[in-house]
Amino acid sequence: MKSNGAFRLTYFTEKYNETIEFYKELLELEVLHFWNRNENDKGTLLKAGMGTIEVLSVPNDNHKIKGLDYRKPQGVFGCLQVSNATALYKKYKNKGVKFKEDLVDQSWRHRSFSVEDPNGVVLFIFEERF
Repeated sequence: MKSNGAFRLTYFTEKYNETIEFYKELLELEVLHFWNRNENDKGTLLKAGMGTIEVLSVPNDNHKIKGLDYRKPQGVFGCLQVSNATALYKKYKNKGVKFKEDLVDQSWRHRSFSVEDPNGVVLFIFEERF
């Protein structure tokens, strides 16, 4: 398969405002686009490296589309490669970000830490140390 587009992780949340604040204010991810057409149609696209995190508010039952899964994300995590994990860790620590795992040198030569968004989605932030 050949892809000619960027990867996008998309999920629904009942904690929409809290989730957007986490990614935008605490992690300082860039908002690429957002919409708020009504309570049943709002979402935000956030730049995460070369990909996008798309957060959608859970609509009420009358507006749910067949075939989509509106449950809370489970077993999902993301990885974001950065050039300096140590500097970003210190910056986030000064901002009061809570870490799922503190900064650590992994045996596979990554220096990483992780955070957990309000929905339980874990984001590993790492740099390669080859």
